[in-house]
Amino acid sequence: MKAMANQPVSVAVDGGDMTFQFYSGGVMTGSCGTDLDHGIAAIGYGKTSDGTSYWLLKNSWGTTWGEDGYLRMEKDIANKKGMCGLAMEPSYPTK
Repeated sequence: MKAMANQPVSVAVDGGDMTFQFYSGGVMTGSCGTDLDHGIAAIGYGKTSDGTSYWLLKNSWGTTWGEDGYLRMEKDIANKKGMCGLAMEPSYPTK
């Protein structure tokens, strides 16, 4: 996801997973499926005060979902597919 240093990246996630659907705040951790069925914008990344790395994502479900329409999803996990399949099919423009 080096492209995110320069621009937002469109990613697909398992949006049907209950962990994703009912996310309400904090860094989303734990297990999540990889049946890609929802597009979301990866717009940045960061680290919490306790050292947990996360992706910052903007969803299209409005400001009542997540953290004002945003999601912090755990980054640097062992599964190469990423949480909820985040790293499986990133898409971004090139020159």
